[in-house]
Parts: sequence; structure tokens; C-alpha cells
Amino acid sequence: MVKVSVTTAKDTPKRRRTTIEPLVLADLAGLQEGQDLDFKRSIEMDKPELKTRLVGDVVAFLNRGAGRIIIGVEEKQGRFDSIRPLLGDADKITLALQTMIQDRILPVPVDVQVVPVHLESGFLIDIQIPRHRGGPFMDRSNGGYLVRSGARNLPIDPGMLRSSFIDELAWMTRLDELTAAEDERLAEGGRMIAGQALRIGILPREHFDHLHEPFREDGPVRTSGPHFHEHSRQWFKTCEDGHEAISINFNRRGTERLFIRDDWFVHAYAGYAIGMEQGGGRLMLGEFDQDFERYMQDLAAFFAEQEIVGPFAVTFALQALNDTEPMKLFFPRSATVRTLRPRLVDAVDDPELITDFKRRVRQASAYG
Repeated sequence: MVKVSVTTAKDTPKRRRTTIEPLVLADLAGLQEGQDLDFKRSIEMDKPELKTRLVGDVVAFLNRGAGRIIIGVEEKQGRFDSIRPLLGDADKITLALQTMIQDRILPVPVDVQVVPVHLESGFLIDIQIPRHRGGPFMDRSNGGYLVRSGARNLPIDPGMLRSSFIDELAWMTRLDELTAAEDERLAEGGRMIAGQALRIGILPREHFDHLHEPFREDGPVRTSGPHFHEHSRQWFKTCEDGHEAISINFNRRGTERLFIRDDWFVHAYAGYAIGMEQGGGRLMLGEFDQDFERYMQDLAAFFAEQEIVGPFAVTFALQALNDTEPMKLFFPRSATVRTLRPRLVDAVDDPELITDFKRRVRQASAYG
């Protein structure tokens, strides 16, 4: 199984780089070729047909998900048999392969890494292929689109191509439409407290997969939804078009709600997300930052539990910031802070996405 992680420079919110866990030689025994793994005995850089085949393999993995190609091993019936070390200049060969992959695939798969694994005699090559968004990916030398299916590469027919990859503008537009409609439905129903609130809209790629199973609450044990406020406790219940988890206050109107539509559109609403310290008049921005970051991490964990892998279109809004006189003093210039357009990310707890919104909130405040 391919394990994927992300790396960023310390304390610097940059584009989240997706990486594959390094190859561990001791783990080779027992590995089987399949959806996320391919073995190759060797690579001969002077044979164009072999290079084309390798590029096709990388394209096929990119159009399916995360995977890796290990060069320098023998296999029997797709299962690892023995190491067959490559000889020559490891750095020169890996650089040539890295350049070939970047030059011959469109769009450029920026996170694919070609890594030499040095042995006592010779080396292996580990081509690490994290999950990429922005496809479909194509071999620009022949215009070919392939996708990994089991241990084989299959051509993608035009119909499948159209249904498998979503135009990013249409994706973001769809999220805006769904979020606005749900905002309106909540306001008309009067189910949530009208006032300062954090609103989050999320639309994963799975929304466009009409065969993907919806979220269900079938068993006797109820699922507790992620919650923004520390003392909230939300249990999912069936509602119109999906499931919702609501935390109710003493006035019998919700202070917090997480709604999951049957097509995996997610709408989250947390009333009074930013508090004020009683007696001191301090705006609790630091506490909001921590709660917001934790909540997005909890949502990311929830999606992982439900095997919703994204990528995700995400939008944030902190609204009605001037609903009270004290809040007007803290937010003299803005009644609402929001992302002007949805962002596409590989995970909803993307550090750049979260840090950017926290920065917007602070800059809109009197402390900005």
C-alpha cells in the first residue's frame, strides 16, 4: 500500500507538496503489482520504445491516484522475487528520467520524484507518484491517455475522459451555487441563530461520481460529527437530502450544524465562532485560530474515515461580524470576511488555505 504524506517548510504556509513515503527495502518481499505498484527489471535509456512505455506507466498512475514504479527487481506473476541492481551513474540516470517525465507529460506532474536507492552493489530506482489533481494527464509525444486498472494500463475512451475529469471552473461554480442555496434555506427556516457565524462549504470530487455511495447512518451506533465549539456534541440524523448534526442551545435554535448531502456536498455552520472575553473586552482571535485549525483537521479526518479522498473545493465565510456594538468596534471595516472564490486543495486542512483565511480575519479586525 502506498503511503502519502505532505511536506512544507517549517512555519511557512506554502503550496502543500504531496510526497510518497520512502521505499523500505525490507518491505519489498511479498509486494504484489497492482493498482498502486509496478515492477520493472531495467530501463534502457537508448531505447525510445521503453522510454515511451515508462512514460505511459507514469501517466496511467497519475490518472488513477497515488502509486510507485520500482526499477531493478525481478518479479514472478507480478509478485516480487529478487533484487536485480542497476549499474552505472545513478544520479545521471535518475536526472534523465526525472527530466523525461517532466518534459513528456501534460500537465506537468510537479510532485513526481525519481529517487535512487543505493545498494552495496548498484542501485534501484523508485519513481514516486503521489496523487495529483488537475488531470487528465497525457503523454505529449503521442497524445495518449491511460489509466491504471489493477496491474494493467488501459486507454481512456473519450466518454470516460469527459466523465472522469471535472472542469475546475465548473467545480467551483457548483460549490458556490450549492453553498448559496443552503445558506438561504437555513435563513428561511430560522433553524440557526441569526448573528456572527463561521460558514464553510466543501465539495469533494466524489460529488461528481454518481456511483459513489452516500453517507449513511444504518447501524445502531450513531456517528458523532466534528464540532467547532469545545463543548458541542453533534449526532448525525437523517434530514431532507442527507444527514445533519446539530448542537442546540437553550432557545431551541441551533448554534452549530454540519450538513452532508447525499451527493457529498458539505455545509458547516458555527454560530459565534469568535468570542469575546467576559469583563475584559478582548476579542479572542487566538482562540478562534486554534478552534478553526482543529475543526478543519477533524473534518479532514472525517473525510478520510468515509474514504472521501478529494481533491476538494472549499469556501469560507465569517459573517455578521457587526451584529453587536462590541463586535462593530473590533471589525470597523468589514461585516463579512470570506474567500472570494473557492479554493481547490488536496485536503481540507491544507495549511496554506487555513493560514490565508486566518490572516484575512485578523487583517479585517481592529488588530489588523
